[in-house]
Amino acid sequence: MALNDYPIDVRADYPERSSRGWAALTILLIKFLALIPHFFVLVFLGIAQFFVALVAQVAVVITGEYPPRMFAFVAGVLRWGTRVSAFVLSLSDRYPPFTLQPVDDYPVDVMAERPAQSSRPYALFTVIVELVFIAAIIALAAHFARDTGGGASTGRSYNFSSNAGTGLLLRQIAALPHLIALFFLGIAVFVLWLVTQWVILFSARFPRGMFGFVAGFVRWQTRVSGYALGLSDRYPPFTLEAPTTAPEPALPSTALPPAQWYADPSGRHAHRYWDGAQWTSQVADDGTTSVDALAGPGSGPPG
Repeated sequence: MALNDYPIDVRADYPERSSRGWAALTILLIKFLALIPHFFVLVFLGIAQFFVALVAQVAVVITGEYPPRMFAFVAGVLRWGTRVSAFVLSLSDRYPPFTLQPVDDYPVDVMAERPAQSSRPYALFTVIVELVFIAAIIALAAHFARDTGGGASTGRSYNFSSNAGTGLLLRQIAALPHLIALFFLGIAVFVLWLVTQWVILFSARFPRGMFGFVAGFVRWQTRVSGYALGLSDRYPPFTLEAPTTAPEPALPSTALPPAQWYADPSGRHAHRYWDGAQWTSQVADDGTTSVDALAGPGSGPPG
């Protein structure tokens, strides 16, 4: 199995032309206003995604299998968020659809292969760590609430952000090297994003090399998010590349000759029988058949 043959992947079709209009709206930051409905929906979907992913880990502990419907929902929210990210980064100029399902003609999609079996010990450890973390957050919140007189305002505000939609804590900790790498890659992608908008504005093209790098960043980020949500127990590869596929076997340029008698390639007899795939030991001279071994290996088919 190749290093980048990972069960979670992002398909991003390269556009031959990109929209100058969207590039101008991106430069003016108006493009983000168009995505407000998506951002609003994804907040709630992200919360649901986190809890479904956590319950799914409990199911894995019991059955050893990630429930199909839960897998489809968690992967669907990941797909939705990835499409929005791809639109922001100008990998696609088509407005993202409001759906968790694959859309065949949309140029960006997330493919996630549900594993036949998931690791029960890993799922159990994940659940334990997550529940301990949630309990600690609740205890901390209760402590602050008590210190502020039962919630009365004292001029201080406490904002407890949720990790909904970002993954399960244990897997996030395991993915920390990826998160560090993605932080620095994200800086490079941000610079490319700024440059690319001006390139598209003047040329209506997203340079292919830049497109490949940005699409690779989205692919890497999506794989890490899928891993953090338990969609795969395989540790994500450190690569921007798409999965490798084995090349199709080359077909013969011409079909082999049909089975029949041909002139003996060894020259020792008048004819030798070709069975459609190889020479045989059957030979013929003046209408009389007999048996004789080939003159030597490597004799090709009849000419």
